[in-house]
Amino acid sequence: MYYEYRDLSNDEPTMKLPQGVVYGVVRRSDQNQQKEMVVYGWTTNQLKEEMNYIKDVSQAQQEYQQNYIQTQSSALDSFNTMNSALVSDSIGLQKTLVDVTLENSNIKEQIRNLQQTHEASMDKLREKQRQLEVAQVENQLLKMKVESSQEANAEVMREMTRKLYSQYEESLHEEQQRHSAEKEALLEETNSFLKAIEEANKKMQVAETSLEEKDQRIGELDRLIERMEKERHQLQLQLLEHETEMSTEITNSDKERYQRLEEASASLRERIRHLDDMVHCQQKKVKQMVEEEKVHAVYS
Repeated sequence: MYYEYRDLSNDEPTMKLPQGVVYGVVRRSDQNQQKEMVVYGWTTNQLKEEMNYIKDVSQAQQEYQQNYIQTQSSALDSFNTMNSALVSDSIGLQKTLVDVTLENSNIKEQIRNLQQTHEASMDKLREKQRQLEVAQVENQLLKMKVESSQEANAEVMREMTRKLYSQYEESLHEEQQRHSAEKEALLEETNSFLKAIEEANKKMQVAETSLEEKDQRIGELDRLIERMEKERHQLQLQLLEHETEMSTEITNSDKERYQRLEEASASLRERIRHLDDMVHCQQKKVKQMVEEEKVHAVYS
């Protein structure tokens, strides 16, 4: 069985619809503002499938809501537990924050002092920079003045240089002449010294020869004095024997012998006195020769 559908705008039939189908009518307007109706048709099976799909979606949504509620409850419990822990940690953090705040206060004070020191240093640096810039400007001006002065005095400087160089050459020539004269005089003086040294060496050799001869003479005199002292000692022993013998009791028969002993003793005394004089004289000679050697050693 079909139903006829007419367009309400012009009352003209368009098509026939079959039975056993569910239809939906939709009114719409086109670009030309013409109103029309569109009919959509579904079969019974399609409609059942659509209803089952809607039912499944509704059940899935309910299950999701139940799971969501359980999840939210578990999350709320976890949140409460976490919140308690956070409160405890918050108290500890607040204490730590107080300590950190105090420490930060000290650090801020130190930073403030450092900033003040830095600002003072920067002020000094800027002042030094300003002084340096002023000095650079002054140096630049001075350089310009010097360059101007050098340019103005260039000819004067060249003339002075020529004069100074001429004077230098004259002084150098005079110095060379004076040096040559001093060199010749020094050579002559050196030759004189060499000759004097040669003569002194000759005199020293002669003196050494004389000293050797004097040493030999002193040795001979020492040996002579030693022999005379030995002879004097023997004479003294003989004199002692004579005097001892003369000191004993003498009879008439021994008078002649006593007289001979007395004459012999007198002769011994004379010889001893003569030996003493000779020893004294020789010792004086030896002493004089030794003194001469000492004087010669000092001056040599």
